[in-house]
Amino acid sequence: MKLFDVVNVEDALSIIKSTFIQDLKVESVNLVDSFNRYLAKDIVSDINVPHFRKSTVDGYAVRFEDVISASTSNPTKLKLLGESQMGQVCKFDLDEDECVYVPTGAMIPLNAHGVIMMEYCDKLNDKEVYVQKNTLFNENIVEVGEDIKEDEILYKKGHLINERDLGVLAGANIKDVLVYKDLVVGIISTGDEILNINEEINDAKIKDINAYILYGQFKKMNLNPKIYPPVKDNLEDIINLMKQAINECDIVLISGGSSVGKKDETLKAIESFKNSKVFVEGIALKPGKPTIISSVENKLVVGLPGHPLSCAFVVESLIKPYINSLFECKEDKYIICEFEYNYHKSKGREEVLAVNIKNENNKVICMPIFSKSSTIKQFAKCDGYIRINRELEGVNKGDLVKVYLF
Repeated sequence: MKLFDVVNVEDALSIIKSTFIQDLKVESVNLVDSFNRYLAKDIVSDINVPHFRKSTVDGYAVRFEDVISASTSNPTKLKLLGESQMGQVCKFDLDEDECVYVPTGAMIPLNAHGVIMMEYCDKLNDKEVYVQKNTLFNENIVEVGEDIKEDEILYKKGHLINERDLGVLAGANIKDVLVYKDLVVGIISTGDEILNINEEINDAKIKDINAYILYGQFKKMNLNPKIYPPVKDNLEDIINLMKQAINECDIVLISGGSSVGKKDETLKAIESFKNSKVFVEGIALKPGKPTIISSVENKLVVGLPGHPLSCAFVVESLIKPYINSLFECKEDKYIICEFEYNYHKSKGREEVLAVNIKNENNKVICMPIFSKSSTIKQFAKCDGYIRINRELEGVNKGDLVKVYLF
């Protein structure tokens, strides 16, 4: 296949999804360790939350009929039976013209219809309360199962557990969670000019930027990224490092060495393996055109562009949706914004454009960040990015666009 006989992003993603079916392993972990992990099965609640009727305010539990005519000008006097204690079963039942004091979160009497806030009540003594307001049925009450119902599916398989989910699961008495084990992603940077993070900068050499961007991207996807030392543009050295990475990892990414330069050895290294197959040698994506998709020892090996911006956007456009499909994760964070400029692009390839977001005149507006694909500081400051379909010739000022958030 000739390099840069490009395929579109959708077709490239389809090739990856249909070819590389990972044998995902599962494990049971305690609730705390489930944070930022993909669920391997649906989580169903065994209980109602709450499992008792409770008050949402500090006030007095009453029956509807006893306070139906209560007002500030015509307060109703009720007999105070006592106080419902926090964390204990309420021992009171209300009879005619009776009430019980309940703090926020405490159980209310079974036959109470509502809770009137303390602000609308005057406690005369330990036995009597004047109520200056009537109540609606279930006012200021959380019913049994109102938050979570027994047998309710809390989270579907593939959901990525976040910090708020931990509270939901704790409330539902979920102690252990079945999650997928992390996939290991090997990250290799190539180039005579690339320095390890611990090496001093000298001559025209640069630090390994791509490896650390990729590391962060895959950590955010809850994968286990493994950074290998940068390798020079030497075919034998690249092959040897690839052998190690393929042996140790589920997926291998090689940044740099995928374009048409005379020293770009990634394709040669991939083809040197007997059990290898190259599917794509270029994608219709800007930035990110010089991308190689291949199989080596039945593992996904991707040759990424050397420029940081291109490298990052290929991962966002191809690898991230592939990972989401593996774990059946359907979550994608985005917001709808109004585009600020007229932006032209070439028809025939998809373009990914970094943007910043601002609020202006009660509108959410996004503006493109114009930076070269070899630069990184502006990209690091952006709020997200938009994808411009390959069939479009750009975006017009005022168009509503979907901004994918970092």
